[in-house]
Amino acid sequence: MHGPLPARDPVFSRPLQPRVHPAGAGGRLRQFRHDAFDRDMSPLLVVDHVQSAGPDVEPLPHAGLSVATMVFEHAQGEIETTDSAGASHCVRPGDLHWTLAGRGVVRQARARGDSLSLDVLQILVNSPSDLKQQPPASFHLAAADVPLITLPGSRLRLLAGSFGALRSPLGLPQSLLILDGRIDAGATFPLTLPAGWNAWCYAVSGELALAADGASTRALPATTAVTAGAHGADVLLRIRGVGTRSHVVVVAGAAIHEPLVQHGPFVMNTHQDVMRVVRDYEAGRLGRL
Repeated sequence: MHGPLPARDPVFSRPLQPRVHPAGAGGRLRQFRHDAFDRDMSPLLVVDHVQSAGPDVEPLPHAGLSVATMVFEHAQGEIETTDSAGASHCVRPGDLHWTLAGRGVVRQARARGDSLSLDVLQILVNSPSDLKQQPPASFHLAAADVPLITLPGSRLRLLAGSFGALRSPLGLPQSLLILDGRIDAGATFPLTLPAGWNAWCYAVSGELALAADGASTRALPATTAVTAGAHGADVLLRIRGVGTRSHVVVVAGAAIHEPLVQHGPFVMNTHQDVMRVVRDYEAGRLGRL
């Protein structure tokens, strides 16, 4: 006879190790998908952590989502992004580039540099229904313009959103918070998660422990991620470094409670919208590179 199922934690998912795939010349891709967690990861769909010398990538169509590319500060080399809406940017170490696909765009990212050792997060973010019908757009934040959050034992970069009186200059059409930085052993970083928001927390290296009132503490070894949800009221998350200096990334945003129909890189609200994007792409109406 089986006993009762354990009660679901009110804040945290179970910690998750990524699926690991080969990438580039001897590199690897660690992938976290929204459907692998045991609770909501919305608005995030997929996060890929890519470490490689990075061959060129073929152009890919996207619709109904955004593609965020964050190159870690310690990486070597850069990524050139171009899209069929005419945007072109060079994403260097410490930068964040954001492509809003809207109703459809073709995008390509190519590695550049004499000595390549790329260390990159690529984040696919679902768009709310109003942004799914907008024309594509791109946004870029250079490392030199990223505000710094400095607290005892921690230094985090504010790539998107706001923290206290600080606000990122990246003017995204969607409310999100993106943090990247380090937390020393024994130091705690406090983060308020607004009601209705989810957070994805990733221990890039080192070890973290996450706590919140009324929730079980979650231990995060290196390369492990957890999601946290604020249901009905704000939640104060406490992110603590354990054992050594840790590298942490947090991406948080309002959960999107809308139908989601996915067909490869197209994420819309209805089957009809997906088929419309497929026809537009096949007819060349998303543009070409």
